[in-house]
Amino acid sequence: MNEITLPTNVFRFEEIKLKEKHAREFHQVVGWELDGDCLHPCYLHSVAFPLHMMLLLLADFPFPLLGMVHINNQITQMRPIKVGERLSVTSHFRDLEIHPKGWAFSINVEFHVGAEIVWKSKSTNLFLCKHEQQVEAFVQQPSDTFSWDTKSNWQLMGNLGRRYAKVSGDFNPIHLSKWTANLFGFKQHIIHGMWTKSYCLSTLQKVRPTIFNQSYVVNTAFKQPLYLPNEVQMLAHNCDSEGVNDTSDTSNFKVMGSEPINGQQALHLVGDIRTI
Repeated sequence: MNEITLPTNVFRFEEIKLKEKHAREFHQVVGWELDGDCLHPCYLHSVAFPLHMMLLLLADFPFPLLGMVHINNQITQMRPIKVGERLSVTSHFRDLEIHPKGWAFSINVEFHVGAEIVWKSKSTNLFLCKHEQQVEAFVQQPSDTFSWDTKSNWQLMGNLGRRYAKVSGDFNPIHLSKWTANLFGFKQHIIHGMWTKSYCLSTLQKVRPTIFNQSYVVNTAFKQPLYLPNEVQMLAHNCDSEGVNDTSDTSNFKVMGSEPINGQQALHLVGDIRTI
């Protein structure tokens, strides 16, 4: 097997001025109702999405876009960020490694205000392919031991993928309509994983608003595709409600299918948010 490497390009953009109208439209699609002009934690991911595409479209990027899946996303926010702030951003590849189902790599993004880093993300992608190397499967943390103290039912309309595409810039055909998704082997179009993560955080903000006023990190793993239209349920657990952690706020959450299929509910997303 030929050695596979990632481009070492680092993209930088200075003096980014966020558009209030665009932020408001993004907030409407993801259900963010925080008072004031503080941004949703996932909004800067959509601002940085063109940088993701610039990296993925480099001539020496080793993988085709077809067959790539976003499997994990981590966002770290140091403080609330407001629309009127002027930001700079950098983006680059990191962490190429063999995976049981192909090759995994990350796109890392950092936003600064002056010399201060205020937001960063790590988006882990998987290129699905066969290889001859033996790789131990990733161990998944069990989440069924919690007593879920927050439950929220979501009704997802068939046009949700198109609505989110307009505010996120991600017009991948698998999210837009049934017939465009069929072209890529899906029985139905699916909602973006980042919309699901965004709506989880909007839901948590309504029940635990103080956590978003601090420094925090949000980890999510995207599991089974969430087809549209659909009805799902989000479950959340506040670790501190049982005195588990006295030094930081922590919540675990997941998104499940509402109706069991073959005796089991589909698991679409698992995640946690904790202050740092």
